[in-house]
Amino acid sequence: MKKHLSPAMLPNGALLISCSSHEERCEGLARRKGIWQPGSVVLFHYDDENRKREERHEFLTKAFSTGSRRPVDLPFVERNAAASFHANMQVLDAAIRDTGSGSIVLDISVLTKRHLLMILHWLDDRDLWDRLWIVYCEPGDYVVTEYVPLSFGIANIDQIPGFSASPDMSRALRLAIFLGYEGDRALATYESIQPMETRLVIPDPPYRPEWNGRTEALNRDLIKLVGEGSIVRVDAVDPESSLAGLRECFGPEALRTVYSKVVCPLGTKPQAVGIYMYVRACTDPPALVYASPLRHNHAFYSRGIGESWILKEPL
Repeated sequence: MKKHLSPAMLPNGALLISCSSHEERCEGLARRKGIWQPGSVVLFHYDDENRKREERHEFLTKAFSTGSRRPVDLPFVERNAAASFHANMQVLDAAIRDTGSGSIVLDISVLTKRHLLMILHWLDDRDLWDRLWIVYCEPGDYVVTEYVPLSFGIANIDQIPGFSASPDMSRALRLAIFLGYEGDRALATYESIQPMETRLVIPDPPYRPEWNGRTEALNRDLIKLVGEGSIVRVDAVDPESSLAGLRECFGPEALRTVYSKVVCPLGTKPQAVGIYMYVRACTDPPALVYASPLRHNHAFYSRGIGESWILKEPL
């Protein structure tokens, strides 16, 4: 499900969980919220030093302050995600208790995909899935004039905390990689895991029609190695399309397969939501792995604010 965001659709008095970034789109909800105001706000604050991120964090703090009530800052150290998230739990629990039975709005626009998946799992474990709204602002564009990757190298490949343990090695291994603009990072993941079978999930349609072919160009070596017959195409924005794509890769959620399953989420954040929707319903869930880059290509990050979406709302 995806719907264009209208502030009138959002629940009044909700707890908003958001995040600041050097990317302008972290301000998307604040700039487009109209008269909507959450009841309280938790604002994640990543640890990397960046002047623009600090400026945007201050903007969000002011935009979501009401009277003497300001957003609660939660520092997050991405390189030590599990310990950092554990340190956040008491504050998050307190914010949810203060909300009572009210709604929770999660703005995933600039969360890292590992952090996003951990939050979804944590909220779901607390029986909050049915109270959860998920909103997302696309990037306006990327500051590039040629095909260069979003990151360089690979520091390590780890399983995402809170999800399935190592795959059952008595069964043949099937890997699904959701591809983005990572280039060799995806290739290194494939070579490290060494699956028996691989599915390459490509965003189609992408955010913009003019971006058609960009993912394929940035992953041409991996596609050549695995073969174009391994490609599965899913919508860049609609989580339900990613859910359907994983059913194509692995079969229905209730099916126990003859092979072990691994998913690597290097695609879009809405696709990561679809991955979680699949995993949460699985009787034989895949392991989720996260490939950390050696360094990011900061010249390639987004500029502007694209379309805004509601990706999930309570039934």
